[in-house]
Amino acid sequence: MSAGRMSSSSSGAGREQWMDTVKGAAIVLVVFGHSIGVLTQWGWDVFGGWSQINVLMGQWRMPVFMLVAGFFVTRSMTKYGKRFWRLRPLNMVWLYVFWTAVYFVAYPVIGAISRGRTAGEMFALIVEKTLLFDSYLWFLLALAIYYAVQGLLGTKPVPWAVALAFLVFLYFVPGMVDEVSWGTNQLGTNWLFFLVGAWWSQNIRSWVAQIKPWQGVMWCVVCLAAILLWMPTRDVPVLQHFGGILPPLTAVPAGLWVLSRLDGKPGMGWARYVGTRSLSVYVLHPIVLQLLIAALSVVVLDPTTSALATPVTWIGVPVLMVIALLICLVIQRLTDRVPYVWGLPAPRTAPKRITGEEVTAQTNANR
Repeated sequence: MSAGRMSSSSSGAGREQWMDTVKGAAIVLVVFGHSIGVLTQWGWDVFGGWSQINVLMGQWRMPVFMLVAGFFVTRSMTKYGKRFWRLRPLNMVWLYVFWTAVYFVAYPVIGAISRGRTAGEMFALIVEKTLLFDSYLWFLLALAIYYAVQGLLGTKPVPWAVALAFLVFLYFVPGMVDEVSWGTNQLGTNWLFFLVGAWWSQNIRSWVAQIKPWQGVMWCVVCLAAILLWMPTRDVPVLQHFGGILPPLTAVPAGLWVLSRLDGKPGMGWARYVGTRSLSVYVLHPIVLQLLIAALSVVVLDPTTSALATPVTWIGVPVLMVIALLICLVIQRLTDRVPYVWGLPAPRTAPKRITGEEVTAQTNANR
């Protein structure tokens, strides 16, 4: 299975397909947020409510995505041994290098077809963002670093590493420090969630399966209270630092419970489908969004006076998001089996077979 189409549940029971639903919902929210950014960057007005929703969902989408990305990492380390380094860290480095090269080609094309921007300006922009670790592809390099660090730390929890990850989270949480770069801040903020997902995967998955409705509702109430506490203090010196800590820590368990219960319900199939293709959607959607708006700029000279201004303000974000997602899924389907596009070839030698006793022993060691 290619990296472009990777199911979390492929290694486990069908009941755990909720992990794909979680990833699908998270990646859709990422595309939602970037749709807002791209529209505003190109001069379109966007309904303020969309931006507020994006701020709220931003407290959940990447932390939970990184948490789920950590699931099965220690299992892969045990299963593949030294080949883990090629399958995970090096594979992500390859994807980062390959798709950075694609972006270097795509951005000048975006500039060439758009009105008001040039190929040279767009090329300089993507080079600058890449050098500053500020491009959309920060996610791939962050995963490569997380996987490599995990490979060094091992399969059993290391208390000092958890403490360090928590301190780094406190340092980089929004408001605690000025933004170094998009990728740097996200790298520091989300390592804690990846680490927890890697070392306590089985415990979290068991908790999600067993949590009672009243407990799930309690987490949702706690999350809502954390958000209500944080929102009014976002621009208040000192208070913003402490208030910004709570929403991600409470939103993750609340979101896991909600989406695990919605998984498989009518109308939720899209989330599981997108979740198994989350990596490819993440990589492709920035280019697709930029191309769509650049093409629109050829027809619409001034977004503020265009007849499309009002419709775009109110429904432009969800419409652009859906169109971009559909295009990404089509591209993924067409390129899924193209060598090297979605990862390095899998090793030819068979992986070590893990017994049920080994899985139980590893789970007990992580408790």
